[in-house]
Amino acid sequence: MTHIIRLRSYQDEILKELFLSQSRFVKNEVMDNVREYSNGESAFQYFTEKIGENGVYILDEPENSLSPKRQMELMQFIEDSARFFGCQFIISTHSPFLLSMREAKIYDLDENPVKVKRWTELENVRTYYEFFKKHENEF
Repeated sequence: MTHIIRLRSYQDEILKELFLSQSRFVKNEVMDNVREYSNGESAFQYFTEKIGENGVYILDEPENSLSPKRQMELMQFIEDSARFFGCQFIISTHSPFLLSMREAKIYDLDENPVKVKRWTELENVRTYYEFFKKHENEF
């Protein structure tokens, strides 16, 4: 199926330039390793290469495309970056692995008003727990 999008305004021109800029970024920064690595491996490699010392990083669901093992490796990498390299992270995630990071302050944005919670109190983590608890005799 082909979609044709016609630009109708100056705002559309700005969006076009933004899209082209993002496309150039992906081609220049990410595409080199796509053929060599899986999506998850490429994502993990991207984080480990781009996160440097004393930075503040905003990550939106960095667990996407990462296996549970890679999520645990990313969690360790983020903890180490914060502890040894002075980095700070603001992370939006559903990953129980990332939510379990030591000394993380977790804001439950599903609450109104927003509440600070322990990772084990979050609904999505409880859902994982209940699922595995229900099937524990299968392990």
